[in-house]
Amino acid sequence: MSETDNTHVLAWQKRGALHFLRRAGIRVGQVVLDFGCGEGNYTKAAARIVGALGTVYALDKNPSALDALMRAASEDGLTNIHRLDTTGTMPLPLGDTSVDVVLLYDVLHLVGSSREAGKTVNRSTVTDRRRLLKELHRVLKPAGRVSAYCPHLPTHTDVESEEQIKEEFEAEGFAAGRDFHAELRHNGSIVRGRVLSFVRRTDPG
Repeated sequence: MSETDNTHVLAWQKRGALHFLRRAGIRVGQVVLDFGCGEGNYTKAAARIVGALGTVYALDKNPSALDALMRAASEDGLTNIHRLDTTGTMPLPLGDTSVDVVLLYDVLHLVGSSREAGKTVNRSTVTDRRRLLKELHRVLKPAGRVSAYCPHLPTHTDVESEEQIKEEFEAEGFAAGRDFHAELRHNGSIVRGRVLSFVRRTDPG
């Protein structure tokens, strides 16, 4: 990464992430689930927005990434981030209608997929993703939101487009919200991408 790129990343992490997550619907006092949070590109910014009255659940399968996130959170004085280790199985370790916003950034294509020797051997399927979407519907409060960024669909899943992902959400009890384009962090760089928005309907049918 060049010095210019690194400066861009640091500037986005300091200010841009807050602006981005507010556009995604995060507010003071909310409960947020950062699903597949990694080392917390979005987690810490979400924790700053929700404040002392809010909670951010950081869920990931990688314990070393969660270790790094929690160390960084402690150094920054963020006490409202709660670690959730997972093996990738359902159900999610959260109560019914307990979450205001779910972040699904650069992770949906990994649900149910597997890799060997750096290559994808099993793609994420609609059946894999349906299990997750049902769980997200369960843990979200009425009118709770999902904010999703979905790259890598053609190479890692059985669908080609974000429109097909929207259809999957709508089939599992979500209404499409207003999408937007914004700068966000992806693979260590800042890119411009399309962010999908969904709202939990009361009736999952």
